[in-house]
Amino acid sequence: MFRYRRKLEMGLREAEEKFKAKLEEKGYKVVLEFTPSDVVKAKLGVEMEPYRLLYVCNPKKFYEMTKVEYEIGSFAPCPVILYQKDGETYIAINTAEDIVEVIKEPLEDVKAVIEGL
Repeated sequence: MFRYRRKLEMGLREAEEKFKAKLEEKGYKVVLEFTPSDVVKAKLGVEMEPYRLLYVCNPKKFYEMTKVEYEIGSFAPCPVILYQKDGETYIAINTAEDIVEVIKEPLEDVKAVIEGL
């Protein structure tokens, strides 16, 4: 598929805490957190298992990447998915080489909006 995914033998909250602690050891921080499952419930009234997005950034590495490609910000910070499905906890990241075809239509929609500004 289009992601690197691991099933974890712990709950979502514990997984998130451990992940954040390990990230900090490597100079990374979670700079933005978002819970789409809460938005789905609020906007559609549909219950789904917890689904979290954690946007991870190493400021030094980000700065160095902007020297190579200034508009790298559409890919960095790196989004990490932390979710439960059927009572199991998973953590995943998408890999760029395989995701493009999956997100092609939404990218084209957003591109059209940008062109219309």
